[in-house]
Amino acid sequence: MCGIIGYLDKRKRKDMGEIVYITLEMLQHRGQDAAGIYTFEGELIKGQGSVEQVFRKDVIKSIEGRGFIGQTRYPTTKTKEEAQPLRNKICGMVHNGHIVNVDFILNKYGDPGFKSGIDLIAFFSIFKNIYKENGIKKLKEFAQRALEDLRGGFSLLGIVKDKFMFALRDPYGIRPLFYSKDDERIAIASETIALEKLGFDKFHEIERGELLIIDENFNTQKFELLKKENKFCSFEIVYFSRTTSRYREKQIFDYREELGKKLCDIFLETHKNFDFRDTVIGPVPETSRAAAEGFFKRLKEKGIEIPLVDVLEKHRYGGRNFIKPSEEIRRQQVFYTLTPLEKNVRGKKVILIDDSIVRGTTSRKIVRLLKEKGAKEVHLSITFPPIRYSCFYGIDTPTREELIASFKKVEEVAKEIGADTLTYMTLEGLKSVLGEEICYACHDGSYVNIE
Repeated sequence: MCGIIGYLDKRKRKDMGEIVYITLEMLQHRGQDAAGIYTFEGELIKGQGSVEQVFRKDVIKSIEGRGFIGQTRYPTTKTKEEAQPLRNKICGMVHNGHIVNVDFILNKYGDPGFKSGIDLIAFFSIFKNIYKENGIKKLKEFAQRALEDLRGGFSLLGIVKDKFMFALRDPYGIRPLFYSKDDERIAIASETIALEKLGFDKFHEIERGELLIIDENFNTQKFELLKKENKFCSFEIVYFSRTTSRYREKQIFDYREELGKKLCDIFLETHKNFDFRDTVIGPVPETSRAAAEGFFKRLKEKGIEIPLVDVLEKHRYGGRNFIKPSEEIRRQQVFYTLTPLEKNVRGKKVILIDDSIVRGTTSRKIVRLLKEKGAKEVHLSITFPPIRYSCFYGIDTPTREELIASFKKVEEVAKEIGADTLTYMTLEGLKSVLGEEICYACHDGSYVNIE
């Protein structure tokens, strides 16, 4: 899962570097391995590391021009040392997602003109084959072929040097893409928070299978090319997106709070004789705070009043454990980033709210840390159903063997991670909050667009 951003202004700006930094930093949570931009004038700046590491003060001051596309990278391919954007002689592109049939595309459309281990290379193969002359007609043809032939899920941003900026979303709308526009500028991003920080207050979703083109004169055109059923990624709402970003006009916080309430209903149904004395509710920071609040509010509505407290402190510069590149690093980072608040857990039963269990590495370590600091019991409660299937749309879970819940019963998962009980959100509960038209393939294996 990556963060992508595009920006185009009517005029050349000397402060473009500041816009680059602000918007990429707003998407830092989506990927921390690499960052980069390709400007409207054709300059490429990218490197390994965080936005702050790649875009130092001297680099920021050097960036001028009318616009750029950029990415914060979370790698889903074996080539983890590369960074986006990629470019050829006239075009640069970035994407968020994953393409599963790269070899097929390269065989059908031919050599893209350069080597890369990033699946974005598939777009360049199609582009080189189709885009023989500048013009919207050729961009549309490129986009149409990409939508018809690529398998997986993606949101794409591109710049044809000094001519066009364009955006394209896969036919199922699996990966997010939003834009805002006024008379002087347009911005396109994976999350609305990046647009909001540029001063926009109205956000539009680029529809599934839709192509958006902005030319050098700031003329904007949209083309609906290949639209299929909506399969927006449920994990975007539950985990990846910032709580202040929006989907369908609601803040992500609101969805997560509702999921917390629904999870509480399930907990009460499955723990009918639970003794709430000496019990606290605590979130795994930061993505589970809204759900913990919802859980707390629902208990209060039922006449059960127990404290909602912080049970873990997260080192604010420690990153997100799920998106570390290797299992060895993950094990180290759990201890580094999360520390129990001993006063709040000693002698207590902790209802621990988290958004998901993927490999189980983080959950296992957290439960152990809490019990080492005196928690009597840990009742892990998860706002996403068991993840049993690999994701082929941009989340790095390539084999089912990596997923702790793939072949285990709930009780077996609880025992393996050391929790006293484990409560998962049900698929029906998740659908009641997020809706039917959304992707739940990592839970039930209901894949689209991979064959």
